[in-house]
Amino acid sequence: MRREGMAVLLAAALLGLAGCAGAQATDGLGTVLFGSGPGCDHPGTLTLEGAVLRVDLSALPKGADVRRAVLRVPFRRRWGHEPTQLAAVGFQEAKVPTLPPDHTSFNLTQIVRTWLAQPAANKGLKIVSKGRADFSRAALDVSVLGEVAAPLPTVRRLRAQHRDGQTILTWTEPEDIVGSDAPTFEAFEKAVLAARAKRRITYRVYRHDRPITPATLADAELVREVPEALSCWNLLAIPLSEHPRKGKTKRSPLRGGNLVLSHLMTRWRLDKPVPRATGLAVVTARTAGKRYYAVTVVQDGREPIHTIRDGRNGVGPVDERPATFPPIFYQRTWPPNPRHPVTPPVDVFVSWMGPPLAPRSRPVEVYIPRWRDLKGSARNRLGLYVVLGTYGSHAGVGSPLGLYVRRYVPGAVTFALAEEGTLWAGRHECLGTFRPFEEGVVWNYGQRRALAVTEWAKQKRDFFVDPERVVVWGQSAGWALRHGDVYAVVMSNGHNNLKNSREGRKHSWKWGKAKNCYGVVHEDHLDMAAWVRNDPAADLPYWVGAPAYGAFPHHTLGDFGFKPWQDFVTAMQATRRAFTCVWMSNGPGLTKPFMDEMVPKIRLHQTVPAFTNCSLDTKILTDKPKGKYRPGAFDQDFQKSADKLGGINLYQRWDTKSLVDEAGRWEMTVFLSKDAPKEQATMDLTPRRCQAFKPKPGERFKWTNTSVADGKVVQSGTVTADKWGLVTVPKVTVTRDKNRITIGRTD
Repeated sequence: MRREGMAVLLAAALLGLAGCAGAQATDGLGTVLFGSGPGCDHPGTLTLEGAVLRVDLSALPKGADVRRAVLRVPFRRRWGHEPTQLAAVGFQEAKVPTLPPDHTSFNLTQIVRTWLAQPAANKGLKIVSKGRADFSRAALDVSVLGEVAAPLPTVRRLRAQHRDGQTILTWTEPEDIVGSDAPTFEAFEKAVLAARAKRRITYRVYRHDRPITPATLADAELVREVPEALSCWNLLAIPLSEHPRKGKTKRSPLRGGNLVLSHLMTRWRLDKPVPRATGLAVVTARTAGKRYYAVTVVQDGREPIHTIRDGRNGVGPVDERPATFPPIFYQRTWPPNPRHPVTPPVDVFVSWMGPPLAPRSRPVEVYIPRWRDLKGSARNRLGLYVVLGTYGSHAGVGSPLGLYVRRYVPGAVTFALAEEGTLWAGRHECLGTFRPFEEGVVWNYGQRRALAVTEWAKQKRDFFVDPERVVVWGQSAGWALRHGDVYAVVMSNGHNNLKNSREGRKHSWKWGKAKNCYGVVHEDHLDMAAWVRNDPAADLPYWVGAPAYGAFPHHTLGDFGFKPWQDFVTAMQATRRAFTCVWMSNGPGLTKPFMDEMVPKIRLHQTVPAFTNCSLDTKILTDKPKGKYRPGAFDQDFQKSADKLGGINLYQRWDTKSLVDEAGRWEMTVFLSKDAPKEQATMDLTPRRCQAFKPKPGERFKWTNTSVADGKVVQSGTVTADKWGLVTVPKVTVTRDKNRITIGRTD
C-alpha cells in the first residue's frame, strides 16, 4: 500500500459528540459534523492503491446518523477541461455523482451510509478518470447528527427579500473581523487572513420548498457556500495594475490581479450600503413558488443546526417569481478624468448574475456615463448604445476617458459591460467542474447578459430609451447580428467566424465539439459566415465593421487572423446585406463619418438599403490587391489577397425621413457623402428589412432613378424578385446631389 499524505476529516472525535447512535433532533441536539477544518483529524484514512481510493471510516461511531458526505478534491490546475469520474467499487461500478450547484466535489452520502451499515461493502472508490483533480490532497467531509459539546457561532437577523426574480439574503455575522468601515485593502486583507489562520468559517445557504428544520435540512438544496467577511465588501472596486509595482500593489488570495494596496474598501450597496459584518447571498429564482431559506455557520468543520428550530437562522416562505433580467444596483461614480475635463462622470452599477447569464453566481458591473448633452423625456426618446469592449479589456473602458474615446453614437444613453476574455463566444457549463462535456451544453452567458441589460435599459423609465434605436459595439460583438429583433445597428470587427480563426482555436477548449443550448454543435454555431449564407432572407441589423484592439495590424488583424474577415464580408456581399466596413485601421477609421451621420438615425423597424458592387469599393478578397503595406509575416491572407486602401460601402447615405415602404412600392433618397472621392458612383441596391414591401419570388417590378436636383429620370428598368423575395436594382448611379430610387409593381 502506498500512502500519499491523504487527509480525511471524519470528525466524530473532533466535535465531542454525545450519543450519536440513533440521535434524534430534539432540543439541545443537532450538530452536523463536517471535517473540513484547518488540520487533518484522522491522517492516513484516505489512501491510494493504484487507481483505487481507499476510505477508512472506523473513526465514525457505529450507527452514526449520517446526513451528508462530500468528497472534496482540489484541482491541480483549472486551465482546460478533463472530466474527473469516480465509481464505487462493489456497487456495480456505479458512478459517483457530483454535487450541485458547482459540481466541484462528489456526493458520497448514500455510499457512506451503505458502508457504515455494511462494512464489508467498503471496497473504496475507483478513479475512472483523473482529469485535473489532485487526489493527493482529497478530503472527505461526513456530516453526523449529534449533541453540541461546546457553543458554536450562529448568524443573526437573517432577512430575505425577493426582487425582480432574485431573492436577496442578508444576515449579521457572528464576528466583525474587519473592524473598520473604510480600511485600506492592505489592512482589510491582513485582518481577513489573520482570522482565517486562527479558524475557518463558511456560511452555508440552504433552500427548500418546506420549512427548514434539523429533520429536513438533509433534503434541502445547498445553494451557496459564502466565505466569512468577504460577501458584503466590493472587491471588484479595487483598482488593478497591469504590472506589479513594489510597495504599491500585490497579488492576494482574496481576488486575482495586481491589487492596489492603498485602495479604501467599500461595501456593496443594495438600496443603501450594507452594514459592516453582513453576510450577503443573492439567489436567482428558476421557477415560481414559495421557498424557505436557512443559513448556518461552519467553523472548522462544525455546523450547528439546532437554531433553525427557533427561527434564528431560518426565514420564509419567500414568494419567488422568475424574471427576464435581474435587478441592477447603483454602487459608485467615477469622477471625470482630471487630465481630460471633457470626460463625463461614470456611474457604476452591479447585478448579481448566475446561469444562464454567468457560469457561476457573482456580481457583474455595468457602467453608465452621464453625458452632458443627454436631454431625454417622454417626448424626446434617446438612442441606446451598448458597449462590449475590446478583447481582454474591462468593458473597453477602465475609466471615463475610455468611454469618451469610444463614444460612437452621440446623444445616446450608454451602457458598458466587461467581456471577460472569451470573445463573447460562450463556454461549456461543465468547464471548471468535474463533469464531462456530455453532461451539459455550451451557454452564451455573456451574450445573454448583454441582452438582459439591454432589455433592462429599455424598460427603465427614467432613461427615456427609444427601443427603435439600440446600437451595440464591441470588438467581438458580431454575435448580435443574430438579434435583428433587438439591435438596429451592430458595430464590430470582421472576425465573425471563430471556427477557422487563430484566436478561436485558442479558446476552442471552452466548448470543444459539444452542442450548445440551441442544440447545435457550438463550433458550427460560431461560423457566422455560414449562418449568413444559409439564410439570405433573414433580417439582420445594419453592420458596421472595423478593427479594434491593440496596434494595427499585428493585433487587430494578426492575432485574430484575417481569413475570418474575408469569409464573413464576402458572405455579407453575396447575400446582399446592409453594411459598411473597413479593415485598414485601428478603430472606426473611414467608417467614422458613417457612424456620426447615419448610425443615430437607423431604426429597428425601418427599411435600409443594401449596397453591393459599388464602384468606389476596394476588395477584401482579390488576386491583385491594390495599394502597398510594409512587408510582414503577421498575416498572409491580409498581405497577399486584400486591397490595402479604402473599404466597402463607405460613402453611401440615405434619407431616413422620406422613405416609402408600402405593400407594392418602395422609395428612398440616396446620395454620396461629402467626403466621397468622386462626384458619382454606380452600385447595386437591394431593399432590406422591409416592413410592408414584401415581394414574392418571381414578381416583376419597374424601377426608376430620378435626380433630386432637376427631377429628371436618369435611369429606369425592370427587375424580378429572386427565390428569397429580394429585389435588386443593378448599376444604380448615385451622386452627391441625391437620387430618388423608386421600385413598384409593373401591374
